[in-house]
Amino acid sequence: MKIVLRKKDSVTSIVLFIFNIYGEYTGEYSIGLNKLIRFMQLFDKNETSTRMGLSRMVKAGILANKRRRNEVCYQLTEYGLENIRIWNEGIVRFFARFKKRHTEWDQKWYLAVLMNFNKSEKENQSVVDELEEIGLREVEKNIWLCPYRVSDEIADLSTKNDFKYVELWGGNINYNFPADRLLEDVFKTGAVRKSYHRFRGVMEETKKEYAGLKDNDGCHLPLLFKLGWNFYDTAVSDPALPGELVGDWEGDRVVKEFRLMRQYLYDQVTGYFQQSG
Repeated sequence: MKIVLRKKDSVTSIVLFIFNIYGEYTGEYSIGLNKLIRFMQLFDKNETSTRMGLSRMVKAGILANKRRRNEVCYQLTEYGLENIRIWNEGIVRFFARFKKRHTEWDQKWYLAVLMNFNKSEKENQSVVDELEEIGLREVEKNIWLCPYRVSDEIADLSTKNDFKYVELWGGNINYNFPADRLLEDVFKTGAVRKSYHRFRGVMEETKKEYAGLKDNDGCHLPLLFKLGWNFYDTAVSDPALPGELVGDWEGDRVVKEFRLMRQYLYDQVTGYFQQSG
């Protein structure tokens, strides 16, 4: 079950981010309490709010606490690790689509029709989220379209969530209205373009914030969080349509710059982790 994060500045959101980055760097998903408190102070979270948030995460089954070498440590449970994998998978899927955008398109479309599926049911929201994350968009009720073949992803999703579907692959599509309308009405290209413009503003703001920081300063950690959180929302909304359908695309320039910024901030953060012991 996916953890729903309603506030990006909540203790849960920040702690999961810290575990994700720390685990990516060290391969360990266990962090001492004192170290966690220091990390959280970089996000303007005091010790009391951090302890309360950690306690709630333990009760929710996201973290487990144990004593190691006379220190209390917090470790991600399998449930916590599963959710980190879900979020990371969303980014991996985006970059897979983004790579396809920059390869020659075979002009073939993929169509999936979901059988007896009610997307308005609360338990199906995660399925809808995943359908969109793999690049599908709903044309009409339960009819989903994508310019790339996603048969394996649909098969895996249907197995996990127990729904039936019919798929069609390799066909051409015809429509009696301008192509731009299909891109706008179904794939929401206008809204996604605006999202990239907003994210570019976040990147410019972030650049100004780290311009005066020293190397390996811990203040890079909340900036990496800010950059990644905002990029995720934009990336999962982008179907990354083929260049043959959308030529000049703001996302191409933004993603290139994001990768450079993310690598810079990640290097600064891992340097901070190394110094902090």
